[in-house]
Amino acid sequence: MKKIILASKSERRQQLLKQIGLTDFIVRESDYQEDMTLDKKPVELAQFLAMGKAKEVASHYSEGIVVAGDTMVFLANEVIGKPKDENEAINVLTKFSGKRVGLVSGLALINAKTGKAISDYGIGWVKFRKLTVKEIADYVSSEKNILTFAGGFGLLNKGAILTEAVEGDFFSIIGLPLTKLYLGLKKLGVNVLKL
Repeated sequence: MKKIILASKSERRQQLLKQIGLTDFIVRESDYQEDMTLDKKPVELAQFLAMGKAKEVASHYSEGIVVAGDTMVFLANEVIGKPKDENEAINVLTKFSGKRVGLVSGLALINAKTGKAISDYGIGWVKFRKLTVKEIADYVSSEKNILTFAGGFGLLNKGAILTEAVEGDFFSIIGLPLTKLYLGLKKLGVNVLKL
C-alpha cells in the first residue's frame, strides 16, 4: 500500500483516518501559513487552504499520498476560524446563539511521486440553541480545547450541548469529509475497503 501522510497534528483527523481503516500513516504538520482573509467564498477558501497545506507537506516527500484538510465555520458569508482567545470564543458563540451555522471541510490529496492532486469538500450545518450569557461563559471556561476548534466549539466535545440539530455531512462538520476522502484515495490507487 502507498504510504499515507496526514498533513495535520489534529487528533480528530487522526481518529477519522483510523475509523476508515487507515491505521498506518505518518503525521506531519504543515508549515503552510493560512490566510483566512482571502477574498473567497467559504467552500473555495477551505479547499484552497487544504491544498496549500498538502502541497507544503508533499514537498518533503518523494512518494506517498498526502491528505490535508481545512475546516471552517461560516455565518452568511463571514468565515470564522479558530478563536484567538477566550473572549473571541465568547463573542463568536454569542453570535451563533439561535442561528444555523455552516461548516465546510476542504480536502486535498496529493500523490507526492506523480504530483497528481485532488481537491474536494464536504459541508454541513449546525443549529444552535438560544444560549444564555452564563452558558456561553461556563462552556468557554470549561472546554480545555476551545482554541483548537473552528468557531470555538467541538461537536464531539461539550459543544454538543449547545446545539439542537445537525444537517449535511456530519464528518465534514467534525473535520474531514470521509466519503470524499475514500473516493479520492481510490482514484489515487488506495482502496480502504481492501486494507
